[in-house]
Amino acid sequence: MKIDLHCHSTCSDGTYAPTEVVQRAHSAGVEVLALTDHDTLLGIDEARAAATACGMQLINGVEISCEHTLTGGYGKNKSTNKIIHVVGLDFADRAQMHATLQHLQDSRATRGQRITEKLSELLAIDYDELWQDVLTKAGGNPQAVGRAHIGQVLFERGEVKTVQKAFDKYLADHKPAYVALEALSMARGIELIHACGGKAVLAHPTRYHLSATRVRKLIKEFAELGGDACELPADSEPVSTRRMVDRTIAEHQLATSIGSDFHGSNMPWRRLGDVPTLHEEQRGIWQSFDSLSC
Repeated sequence: MKIDLHCHSTCSDGTYAPTEVVQRAHSAGVEVLALTDHDTLLGIDEARAAATACGMQLINGVEISCEHTLTGGYGKNKSTNKIIHVVGLDFADRAQMHATLQHLQDSRATRGQRITEKLSELLAIDYDELWQDVLTKAGGNPQAVGRAHIGQVLFERGEVKTVQKAFDKYLADHKPAYVALEALSMARGIELIHACGGKAVLAHPTRYHLSATRVRKLIKEFAELGGDACELPADSEPVSTRRMVDRTIAEHQLATSIGSDFHGSNMPWRRLGDVPTLHEEQRGIWQSFDSLSC
């Protein structure tokens, strides 16, 4: 089976509606898909209807923004606070998950506005004009606003040469326009997923701007907190990175998960179904899904 367990729609910071995400996944040969929008389940019913029409299986999914403090560095880098993304998969209790995440969604809208306020001052742009552009990019939903939307607007307005430059200069952690998300702790995020009957997956462990030592430590601590699986690095990452993550997953007896982290046209290099291949000795987290018939 071709499986993709990490993608986004317009219900968070993707550029395609849930139906179109599913249709594009089907066209790419994906047979099992999880829509994992940030801190919301709003796209799942639409995606499931589309998946049923395409003869695909849709797994309940969400990507939860979690706060976690990594220690073990030196000097001023002795500890670092990070927003870590934990993907919840195959959970059954959607009501409990939705109720808990609603507060995070409310804070996401406020965050988008605060980032826009900072940028309007930094770039001498009228706030209302900039916010309207951002809101339009997010489909009119303030709760869906993410940094990717804001970066795209800055690029389209000619304020930066690429979307990545918007992150590098203004939007990345601790840059001038950065505003931290209100978040659950990583431990609480894992507990919530388990309480709702799902599996907790550490998303893209090598994309948090951490040293290799701290990536290994993050995976270790995720496992110690009861996490179930770790996503494998994309094939575009160095072979040495994949080997390091493979060794750490094996050391802490985690399952593996695979996903494209598809967002649509704002991140065109991430394509649905373009996921890494497991090694023979690795176990896919989907093998333990209650809802997956295969």
